[in-house]
Amino acid sequence: MSSDDFRSRGLKACTTCASAKVRCDMAAGQKKCKRCKRLNKECNVQPRGSHSRTRASKGGYGREDLLSLESKVNSVAQRLSSSSQLPTTEGHAKDSLPSAASSDSPLTFIFTQPLSQEAGLIACQLLELYTRQMMPLFPFVWIHSEETPEHLFQERPVLYMAIMVVACQSNLDAQLELAQRWRQEIGRRIWVEGEKSLQLLQGMLVYLAWHHTHVSLGSELSNLMYSAMSLVTELRLGKKQLPNTRIGPGALNEITRESVSQARMTPDEQRCYLGVFWINSVLRMCVRDMVAMPLRPSINESCAVLEEVMQFPSDRYLVQLVRVQQVAETIGKNLFEDANEANLQVSSTMLVTVSHLEKEVMKLGNTLSQGLSQQAFLTMAYSMLQIFLYKVGMHDRLHQASDLTTPSPHVLQSSHLLVSCLTAVKSLIDSFLSLTNSAILSMPYPYWIQVGHSVCIFSRLLATNNSSWNLGILTGISNFTETLERIVCKIEGAISEGMSSAPPRSLPAVFNDLRRRCVEICRKVEKSSRLDIPSSEVVAGSSASGMFDAANMVMDEQTEDLLFNFLTDGGLI
Repeated sequence: MSSDDFRSRGLKACTTCASAKVRCDMAAGQKKCKRCKRLNKECNVQPRGSHSRTRASKGGYGREDLLSLESKVNSVAQRLSSSSQLPTTEGHAKDSLPSAASSDSPLTFIFTQPLSQEAGLIACQLLELYTRQMMPLFPFVWIHSEETPEHLFQERPVLYMAIMVVACQSNLDAQLELAQRWRQEIGRRIWVEGEKSLQLLQGMLVYLAWHHTHVSLGSELSNLMYSAMSLVTELRLGKKQLPNTRIGPGALNEITRESVSQARMTPDEQRCYLGVFWINSVLRMCVRDMVAMPLRPSINESCAVLEEVMQFPSDRYLVQLVRVQQVAETIGKNLFEDANEANLQVSSTMLVTVSHLEKEVMKLGNTLSQGLSQQAFLTMAYSMLQIFLYKVGMHDRLHQASDLTTPSPHVLQSSHLLVSCLTAVKSLIDSFLSLTNSAILSMPYPYWIQVGHSVCIFSRLLATNNSSWNLGILTGISNFTETLERIVCKIEGAISEGMSSAPPRSLPAVFNDLRRRCVEICRKVEKSSRLDIPSSEVVAGSSASGMFDAANMVMDEQTEDLLFNFLTDGGLI
């Protein structure tokens, strides 16, 4: 059966999907619907007249018909009245989850309370995977080792649901279905019920931290980020009790409201508060220009408290990540806030500013911890900070000096920035390549966009042609292509190992066709880099994109245009 059969007959489902009473999706030009293809079943068109109803007798509907209809109505009413309800936080009604999923996988029943025996076992596996492999890489939401799925579902349902979504790596169809139901639930709680609770913020952070697992549903990156920031405001996290100065904001209800002292943030609240700041800062640095989360003194205070108490070993790693992004915010404010204004004068003043910020970056690097289990990720974060600083060397107006025939301090400093930027790019990529396959399968989204942005900066360096540095001595298009090849092979190896593990683990469908996309990237970068390079420097027949051999494509069907999307998303210059 092809998609043309559907259109010609006007039928909505094949016989297999119709008998199962599930949705039947048929892509244009395909001979099988998605469900039949996935289940390896026959996909046949329904015979004409399948939906026709037999006419009632002249005497109308009989007693048996009415009794049958009444029985069906009673059955539906009984099922609705006995359907499980979603636990909720204090002060909010217990509304049931969206209707049961159409997927045949038992994974879809882990959102039904109480958990069945089979769903409980699956939930235990997913929670263990999250706490052991994924949570240490994103320590801003911490789950105690003795926590059970049943208790977590009862006390913090939105967080439980988010964890199940991001850890469901064995069935990508079920993962997307769970992700969609999470979106429905978070929307209902926030916009319909007006709920404000820490568990909502925790669930939103986890869902944001692995954004790539559900991006195929439609990117809601900005909406989720701003919703998390608004929850921080509503929960009054990071705000001190201001003295009664008579000049603060307030409406009519402030006249009769009794003043209540602001309680100190709990460790869980501090981690969430810092987590929102960290994700917001990384997104602004690598992906898009969005509203910044205020850099308040409470960030330093929260870091100091967590570092002093050190409740969990990962708190040290958490504090170091936040320290890196604090410096990144300082760099962004001093260098890039007005970088796109036409009247910006790039002069020696900017170079002095860069030199001062460079000392701050080096000072931070000397204080970073060594020997952490997340050391490679911390090195990636620090290398990204260096890239963020040094990429200003590619600014066009930085190379508009009238006389570059002699090696002036201006020229030497510009050359230093470009070389340092390239060194930082290679350091970040080397750190990524040093990760274990398990770490790559567990890697949060902010690190994926750091890898993508670093490759993007690498491509821009290849297209930067000025007299302040000699690109050919340091790198070239062949080195860029070799780097992409190593990245692709690393991801392929992680996917291959994950699929052979028990239970199997896979990266989301957004990684499909990564190798072909990388070939396309190489061709575009090669073309743009040749535009400004004299023809005498171009070696005939040295097309680096040819290094990607089509015969070596071993991705199966587990990867899409992730890296390509990352490369085209980010950039502040």
